[in-house]
Amino acid sequence: MRLETPWTLPRKDSAVIELKGKPVADALMSALSVRVQALADRGVTPQLAIVEVGDDSANRWYRQAAIRRLEAAHCEVAVISLSDKATQPELNETLDRLSADDQIHGILLLRPHPPHINQQQPADHTSALKDVDGMSDASLAGVFLGNPGVFAPCTADAVIRLLNHYGFEYRGSRASVLGRSAVVGRPVASLLLVRDATVTQAHSKTPSLKDACSQADLVVSAMGVLGALDQEVLPSGCWLVDVSCNSREDGSMAGDAVWDRLGDIAAATPVPGGVGAVTTAVLAEHLVSAAERQNAHF
Repeated sequence: MRLETPWTLPRKDSAVIELKGKPVADALMSALSVRVQALADRGVTPQLAIVEVGDDSANRWYRQAAIRRLEAAHCEVAVISLSDKATQPELNETLDRLSADDQIHGILLLRPHPPHINQQQPADHTSALKDVDGMSDASLAGVFLGNPGVFAPCTADAVIRLLNHYGFEYRGSRASVLGRSAVVGRPVASLLLVRDATVTQAHSKTPSLKDACSQADLVVSAMGVLGALDQEVLPSGCWLVDVSCNSREDGSMAGDAVWDRLGDIAAATPVPGGVGAVTTAVLAEHLVSAAERQNAHF
C-alpha cells in the first residue's frame, strides 16, 4: 500500500515536500503553555536537572538548546557539571540525590561519558518518574513493551510527533527503520509497531539497504552515514525522516540522505531543520508531564 501525501503539507519548488520541524515544535510549545500555567497556579514550576561529565562539544550544543527551549516554556533548569575525572560512584550518587529531590521533576543525563564511566549504568540511577529522556533500562523496557506510562527517548518520540503532525497513516503502512541504537533506532521501531505499522529494521551493516527499503511507505534513518540514502535506495512515493546530523568537510550539517538526489519520494525532513527542531520541544513536554504526575495529589 502506497500512502497518499496529505494535501495540507507545505510544498517546495521541487517535488519533495519538506517536513519541517519548526511548526511541530511551535504546536507542542503552544499546547504546553496552558499546562505550565495550570502547574504555576498550584505553586509548581517544572524543573529539569541536566547532568554532564566532562565537556563534550555535542553535549554543550544540546544543553544550550534545551535550556533555551525550557526557559521559553517558563520551566527552570539546573546544570550539574562534573569534572571529566569524576568517578562512577560520584556520578551515581549525584543521580540518586537528584532522584530523591522533590524540587527536581526531570533529569537529563547527557552522553557520551568519558571512557572510564559506564555508558548505561548511571541512567539506571535515575528515577523512572524523572527519566524524561527515556534512557534507563526500565524506561526502555517500557517503550519496547508498549507501556504508555514511561517516557521514550526524546529523539525517538520527536519522530512520532513529527509524523503525527503531518498526518502520516501508520496502520497498514510499511516502515523501514535504519539504525539500531537504544536512543533512536530500536525505540522508533517499537513506537511504530505500537501504532500498527509493519516494521523492517536494518542498519549500516545491512548488505542491501535498497532491499530493506524496497517496499517502504516510510523510511526513518538514524545511521549517521553521510550520503547513504538517495534515489537508488529510497522507493518512489515514500516518506523519509532523516534523524542523523553529520558534518560535511566544509563544516555544514547534513543527514544520511543526499537531498538533491531523493528522486520522486513524497516527503522528507530537512537537515538541519527537521527532527532536531522537535526534540527539545518533546523534552519540555516530557518535563511538564513528569511535574504533573509528581504533583497529581495536589
